[in-house]
Amino acid sequence: MENEWLAYRIVHSAGGIRLINGYGPSVKISPNAINGKIATFQTSSYRALFSSIEEVGLPILGIEFFTHSGQFKGTDIPEWGSYYKSVNKIWSSEEAVHLWGDIGTGAHKAENGRLWDVASRVSQQLRVCGWRLKELSDSYYAQLLSIAEQKDFSRNSSFLNGYTWLCYLAIQSFLIDICILRDYLAEFSANFLFPLPKNQKSLNITTMAGLKKHCMNGENLNDPLIQMLDKITSKSGWLKELGEYRDLVVHSAPLAQAERKLFVITKTKNISGGEIPSICCPIPKNPHEISISRANGSMFKSFEEQLNKYIGVGKDDGDHIDGLEYCYDVLGKISLLALQFADRSPVKPQRIIFDSSNIIGGVQTSHE
Repeated sequence: MENEWLAYRIVHSAGGIRLINGYGPSVKISPNAINGKIATFQTSSYRALFSSIEEVGLPILGIEFFTHSGQFKGTDIPEWGSYYKSVNKIWSSEEAVHLWGDIGTGAHKAENGRLWDVASRVSQQLRVCGWRLKELSDSYYAQLLSIAEQKDFSRNSSFLNGYTWLCYLAIQSFLIDICILRDYLAEFSANFLFPLPKNQKSLNITTMAGLKKHCMNGENLNDPLIQMLDKITSKSGWLKELGEYRDLVVHSAPLAQAERKLFVITKTKNISGGEIPSICCPIPKNPHEISISRANGSMFKSFEEQLNKYIGVGKDDGDHIDGLEYCYDVLGKISLLALQFADRSPVKPQRIIFDSSNIIGGVQTSHE
């Protein structure tokens, strides 16, 4: 049936906002509207939920699906997927997880140990990064709930409480894990995409920096994929910028050093019918500039300037970018990159099939 509700869904939006759709057409926005009213709307069918949310005026970052009682009781985790309406592959992150898992299965059957190893790690790390995004969004929601019902809630006020550190910790964890994924993709590329340099018998490249130094040379630059990779790892490229953000939180440890500077900015989202509260966790807009000033020592001349540069200090939108929105965007980009790399796999992906040949004993599953 078209209007049969197949799952209870929680849609994650920007700024910590949630949209909750149970088994029926009603959709509740959480937190409530700023005036204290319960914000709800109706969707015409199960499949129309996403378009209905877009009509209300809210972006969709990801969705949790609850399909059995164990997921409600906490004995099982909900299904989760990040959502990318702006590209042709809406579920690109989840598609990449499964495709690389299938490449690992194909490599296992072909007894290609190196490919099996790296493909399995890529698949696992794609899944980790997807879950890190959910954890970050959950941190935003907890932070938003902690202040949304205050009578003096107003746009562009800065604050911090016990949840603020958790938001920035989630950003840091995401950046670390997604750069592990970046390096796994580089390892795959070095071993299976690019020919070895002349007089080079073997390479043990496990980082994107190593790939760029040793493999992306004049002999390979006619390859469109290498040209694209060279562009995104060069100055102003998104993959280079990702590395700069990761280096900022790992080598400079700003989230620990500048704890007194951690803060959240209150925002509002305009939707049809009014305003709803949201938040922004500001991160520096130009990590490259911070890396340069740190390398040449100029930022250390003023301690206050050093602290201010580490965190996107300033309430104006031009002073910073939002941590959740950045992490969401870069996960989408690296998922598409992983799909492009997968197209060059020397072994075709194969789905694992469970049957009498690979199951020992019986298998029992139950959904309460």
